[in-house]
Amino acid sequence: MSLSDIRSFVSSGYANSVVRRSILLLCLMGPAFAINLVLYYVAASLLSPENFGLFYIAVTAANVLYSGSTVLNIFFTRYLVSVIQAAGDSAAYSARSRIQRLIVRVGVLPAGACILALFGFGKLVGVESPLIIVLIVLDAFTAYLVDIDRALLQGLRKTVLLGSVTLVWMALRFVLSAAGMALFKTAWAGLLGAVLATLLVVAGLSMTFFSSDRLATQRFQALPPVRTLLPVILGYGSLILVSNLDVLLTYLLLKNAALGAYSASSVFPKGILVVVTPLLQMLYPMMVGQKKAGLRDNRIVLLKCLGVILALSGTTALAVFLFRGLLCGGAWGLKLCQPYALQLLLLSAVFLSLLRVIAFYQSARASDWTAISMLVPAAAYLWIAESSARAPDTIAAQFTVFSAVVLIFYAAVSLISERWFAYLRLG
Repeated sequence: MSLSDIRSFVSSGYANSVVRRSILLLCLMGPAFAINLVLYYVAASLLSPENFGLFYIAVTAANVLYSGSTVLNIFFTRYLVSVIQAAGDSAAYSARSRIQRLIVRVGVLPAGACILALFGFGKLVGVESPLIIVLIVLDAFTAYLVDIDRALLQGLRKTVLLGSVTLVWMALRFVLSAAGMALFKTAWAGLLGAVLATLLVVAGLSMTFFSSDRLATQRFQALPPVRTLLPVILGYGSLILVSNLDVLLTYLLLKNAALGAYSASSVFPKGILVVVTPLLQMLYPMMVGQKKAGLRDNRIVLLKCLGVILALSGTTALAVFLFRGLLCGGAWGLKLCQPYALQLLLLSAVFLSLLRVIAFYQSARASDWTAISMLVPAAAYLWIAESSARAPDTIAAQFTVFSAVVLIFYAAVSLISERWFAYLRLG
């Protein structure tokens, strides 16, 4: 077999491949996540305790401001896929430029409001420096611009380039942030390095897409109205709320040491959900592209995505379980972590990862509103847990059962809605 034959065999069916694309993305995103994690260790060694605490709070605040990017990523990816299907790849480049200009124009006002809010409430979270407040907002704002380009690459299914951009972005953040902290020994220098890294990525992507922008057709469907963003916000918001109900309960019901024990036990399980989300974002355009296909083809894509996410979340959970003696309460692990609670929460993370696959699948079919149905079992869970959960192990056990129940419940709702819409189309 010649090299060209091997290349032809490997690339056969790659356009709609779930497994191969997932493996490629994980090979690039894994190091990116690791680099981002190492930055905290480097910051702890370079900064004084006070400056490290300030740096950690500032990065966390920027991440909170950036959390809405997933909603916009879903919204614009779905739109860009429709543009590509209607007018080809070139139209997507033109649409990307228009989206970025819109984000810059519209985003200035919320960014200014965030700066004013942080000036007013900064003392409550330990941030009082005007420079750090401005850098927090700039870090989040520039990250939104990068995410528009990531949505374009997702829509075009350029998996390797998507993973490479993320890896280069995280590497630049690490190098420039670490350099700033090493030179000036301050939190603001680390934040400035992060902002400069993101600006370099924005500039690099703009230069990369420049020739495509010039040749891009201007004939593409208009941007969807803002009101169509509401179902996405409600649907994804319901998913995030359900995934973190246990955290909400612990803050309401547990105190001091018990709260710390549960928080430490949930670090690795919640981390699994963080790793799963970018992979789902990469698979999302494939789900959107199958929207007009037959029911059988749609389900094949769904089953493949479920299989990939089950393999990833299950393998990661198993690895943490096997090394729990080291990671949970061990010499190199989280001191307050409770092994029994950790084991239960790892199982819940697998259930919640599969739940995210179904939610993304329904979103790809423009059925974001179905995710709101998750609030029904969520309300029942809160009612039961509030009256009976008073220890970390109890909350972990009840949340794991709830995770399994909400997965089964939402799978049933999705199946019913799918059959209902199929009936209406036939009718």
